[in-house]
Amino acid sequence: MTGRCSTTARRAITMMPSAAASRFAACVIGSGAAGAVVADTLVRAGLDVVVVEEGARVPASLSNEMLDAASPSALARAVGGEWVERGWPWTTRNLGGGTLFYGGASFRYRAFDFDATDRIHVDDLDVRWPITLADLEPYYAEIERRLAVDPATVGDWQVPQPPTTLSLPGERLWQGALARGYRPQPTPVAIDRTRCNNCSLCICTQCARGAKRDALTAFLAPHEGDARLTVMTGTRAVSLRQTRQHRADEILCLDLETGTERRIHADLFVIAGNAIQSAALLLRSTSSFHPRGMGNRHDMVGRGLCMKLSEYSVGDVDCPAGYMAAHPVGYRGPFSTVSVLDHYLDERCPTGVGGLIYEAKYDEPGSLRTDRLVLRVETILADHPSVNNRVRLAGKTDRWGTPLIVIDYRPDPRDVARLTHMKARSAEWLAASGAERIGHEASGYAFGSTHLHGTCRAGDDPRRSVVDRDGRVHELDNVFVADGGYMPYPGGLNPTLTIQANALRIARALLPDGVNMHREIAA
Repeated sequence: MTGRCSTTARRAITMMPSAAASRFAACVIGSGAAGAVVADTLVRAGLDVVVVEEGARVPASLSNEMLDAASPSALARAVGGEWVERGWPWTTRNLGGGTLFYGGASFRYRAFDFDATDRIHVDDLDVRWPITLADLEPYYAEIERRLAVDPATVGDWQVPQPPTTLSLPGERLWQGALARGYRPQPTPVAIDRTRCNNCSLCICTQCARGAKRDALTAFLAPHEGDARLTVMTGTRAVSLRQTRQHRADEILCLDLETGTERRIHADLFVIAGNAIQSAALLLRSTSSFHPRGMGNRHDMVGRGLCMKLSEYSVGDVDCPAGYMAAHPVGYRGPFSTVSVLDHYLDERCPTGVGGLIYEAKYDEPGSLRTDRLVLRVETILADHPSVNNRVRLAGKTDRWGTPLIVIDYRPDPRDVARLTHMKARSAEWLAASGAERIGHEASGYAFGSTHLHGTCRAGDDPRRSVVDRDGRVHELDNVFVADGGYMPYPGGLNPTLTIQANALRIARALLPDGVNMHREIAA
């Protein structure tokens, strides 16, 4: 029984009688950026698909902060080396994943991000992706169309005049960037401008108008009522099970409200929980064939965890009375409207690799002073992968007997030096924009992040990677990873668009013979 798309239900597992066999063509674990794309693609190809999602479909009234407070944390290493239960193994834990609350930043990775070997050197890990930018470009274009990313914001900005979409802080930052000799460009965002009325800041809030193209709105909601898609929310994917050496047969799931276990059979399994959750699932999936965890023959699952280093810089300028309210955007609209990539590759930065700096407005503009305009930017940079930075399982378990997740991460001193360099560049940009009282705010990236990469890294050598170029777990025929865990090098930009484009590429390769694998996703 496949049931109907249950995206309106909190726990669709109740739709499946406990005595009935549950078999699907495909099981997708996770409903966020990657999982929603995979599910959408396979359903459109005619496959019966089940999506297993640990979170619920959250009401519009639930804030990001409230959701996070109700989600379990992980063990993580504090600055002093002690272990604390402050690790963050989620983007957000809900149907649609973190895309419901993200700001929609949709950058394409640069060619360097797919092969950083001329500047990034690490022991024991290969930072070269098994695919190139050219391989991903058609999928980027397709996802951008589906997400309503303005084509004018893709690539280098060529128009001499600033765009009309800039916020009031964005206008000041744009002029400051020009004064610094930068080439500012609009931040590409997954927002349908025909529906957007700049009612609020997009980040940390759900969009009531459907303008923000989150994973639920763009990829799952169109299948409402489609019998080929079943969505099981409030359901943890505990472990994959196998009776044959090279195939997974079923997945053991747990209803988090009742503790009821359920086994779901499928012909193929696509893991898309996020780089932390997906690695933990594989590590929990032990058997006589894989005693250390599925795909973990060479102890690579969970290793190479990258979370990107980041920090905010903030200052303010005078704002005449009424000026903010009179501006067509003011302090509302997308959280970021302007970005600078002039330091992305910069010989003056340690290692020659800098990062992104972009506008990052506060989540709650109502708490800001009306006589001062706050200018706030964030710098983001890719971290060096390390075999010692990893996801692993603790000896302790939660109330249901599931091992707790451990985030074992320490930043590379080279990356800390790079972050210091980029913070200084951020402050200079603010000063050139007229900001006073410039300071910095830590992001807490080392405890977990919305940018998660590398724990199921892709490569040609099974001894140094977990999956192949198409996301297939080495030594298994029907288990794939399609989220940020795939990334051998994390890239220096927001990863969501790249995760979705690669998930589309992986999903297309799974389609049955006779299906046009390169047809466009319908709008």
